[in-house]
Amino acid sequence: MNQTFNIHRFTLSLQLELAEKGKTYFFTALLLLSLLGMLMLPLAFSKEYSNMKELAQILALFMIILFGSSLYSISAFSQYGDSSTGIAAIMVPASRTEKFLSALVLNLIFVIPFAFAYWKLHYWSVEYANAHIPANAHKYNALPEPVIRYALQYYFMIHAFVFLGSLYFTKASYLKTAATFIASFLFIALLHLGIGNLLTGFPSKLVSFPITGWDIWFWPDGTAAGPKSTQFYQVKLPETVHTFIQIFPAIIVFALWSATYFRLREKEI
Repeated sequence: MNQTFNIHRFTLSLQLELAEKGKTYFFTALLLLSLLGMLMLPLAFSKEYSNMKELAQILALFMIILFGSSLYSISAFSQYGDSSTGIAAIMVPASRTEKFLSALVLNLIFVIPFAFAYWKLHYWSVEYANAHIPANAHKYNALPEPVIRYALQYYFMIHAFVFLGSLYFTKASYLKTAATFIASFLFIALLHLGIGNLLTGFPSKLVSFPITGWDIWFWPDGTAAGPKSTQFYQVKLPETVHTFIQIFPAIIVFALWSATYFRLREKEI
């Protein structure tokens, strides 16, 4: 097969991808949007502050946005996981680049609007609820901008990781990809905290996440139950490092997409 990229073949390949997986993606979207509504809409129509309803917004972020929506990406190359469909996928008259881009574009068509839908629903729910809560009552708080930015970075990294796993693992790809991602994240997080504690002299408390700064507390006796005279420090990243850190997740995403492309080349050889 001619491996030169051709826009006409790419369009046909995208149409084939949509015909094969469009229905699955559509019903997955309906399921996830229904779950979002069940978790997030009760807050919008509440007449008083409820801590449980506010926590449900965060639960929707982690369980549905960051992890549940990865169901899109795990089916990106599902046809290569079975020998009967794998041979047919290899024989499709399109170049590897066209096959890769058609799977990626269709994936992003669903992934990006889903993230946008969450943020719009979140802010609308909070604003609508606060508008109907008495002025002197406790109001709901929207997620702060740094949390949104951090969540979006991980959102696309998770999808890129699962996108690779859908092609790399042929059997039980979702379970294997999830296990690999969780193990990798825990290792990096523990290493990050270990280095942070080592460099700060093992403070009483250190809170930090990968690609963020450090929040450090020192209690006089080393415990939270000690006297109230605590020392708090916030270690922020230098401006040059901060700028690089902001684009680092994008570098990881493109690296994972590149690894997926080269894995596809191996599959077709």
